Amino acid sequence: MLLSACAPAAPVVGAATLPAPAPLTPYEVLARVQSVKYYADRALWEIRDNDFGPLRFRKLLAAARHRQAARAAYAAAAAAYHATPRAAAERAVRAAYAAKYGTPIQ
Repeated sequence: MLLSACAPAAPVVGAATLPAPAPLTPYEVLARVQSVKYYADRALWEIRDNDFGPLRFRKLLAAARHRQAARAAYAAAAAAYHATPRAAAERAVRAAYAAKYGTPIQ
């Protein structure tokens, strides 16, 4: 009997199962969403500046919608990150630096 390529393989007896991946921290989520936002911006600019084909405006509209969704996801991830203790510790370090040297860390 031939097995279909689409059929799931039977589990091997004694095979170790992979552990579930660890959930991402708010910092990691923010970094990934920031990367998506960056590439959405770049895609929009690329179409705006270099694409003069017949479907240019449809592509621009789709890219603008994707960019808007990426920016909304970034705002949500940034709000979640800034509510964490790590972000509070970073703010405290920045405030201490500004108090000591008279200029904020950029």
